Amino acid sequence: MAAFPPQAAFRPAFRQGPRYDPSAARRPILVFEDVYKSYRADQPVLRGMSLTIERGEFVFITGPSGAGKSTLLRLVHRTERVDDGRILFLGRDVARLTDASVPALRRNIGFVFQDFKLVPGWTVFDNVAIALEVLGLPSRAIRTRVGEALERVGLAGRGGDAAGVLSGGEQQRVAIARAIVGEPALILADEPTGNLDPQLAIDLLGLFEDIHDAGTTVLFATHDRTLLDVRPRRVVVLDDGKATDVPNGLGEQPCDDDDDDGGELRMTG
Repeated sequence: MAAFPPQAAFRPAFRQGPRYDPSAARRPILVFEDVYKSYRADQPVLRGMSLTIERGEFVFITGPSGAGKSTLLRLVHRTERVDDGRILFLGRDVARLTDASVPALRRNIGFVFQDFKLVPGWTVFDNVAIALEVLGLPSRAIRTRVGEALERVGLAGRGGDAAGVLSGGEQQRVAIARAIVGEPALILADEPTGNLDPQLAIDLLGLFEDIHDAGTTVLFATHDRTLLDVRPRRVVVLDDGKATDVPNGLGEQPCDDDDDDGGELRMTG
């Protein structure tokens, strides 16, 4: 598998228009093919998991504690590697990327963590701007982009505040702004509402929905059934190392006659 062509595929876009080379336009954004991952030989977390995520989807990833929700997201981000199988991001095998190509992948994937991962002593502006500074953008463009991102998450005018003095909900909004400031094609959210009270969690879910409505694909990992019930969406349930696909939310019972296909249940709509 070839590495990313320099400055061709997976180049971040900061305005409207295609983010990728034309050959990628019709591909699913993510394909998991018979993915295995374990931390102990006798207890695989993912075992032969297959799944397809189309561009522009909003998909909840859920399942019991230890089912592999966070592992799945880290494998996409190449924070970890699969033991076997493939994960294709717009047709590129993530596991086979060279180390030099991984930053190009991550420029097109925004990651939101449960514990925010902000630098408390930095300002809100600095915590968001770092995602663009590493790309070498001019300071004027950074100021514009950060201001736009903070406005989108409801923090306009708060750029000068120290991140450490914000409430938990505000800190998570900063983390979301950092994830979207480069306008990635894909957002990975790993239990982003896990440390928040129920109403704040629903409010932040609405923010992710707004981001999705603007054209970004969202994978939202959560164990909170309340969020899954807010609005019917495609749900992928991880359990026993496999993925069961529920296209219209958990109110719909998954079909049993797909059990022989290695866990791959594709979206029907």
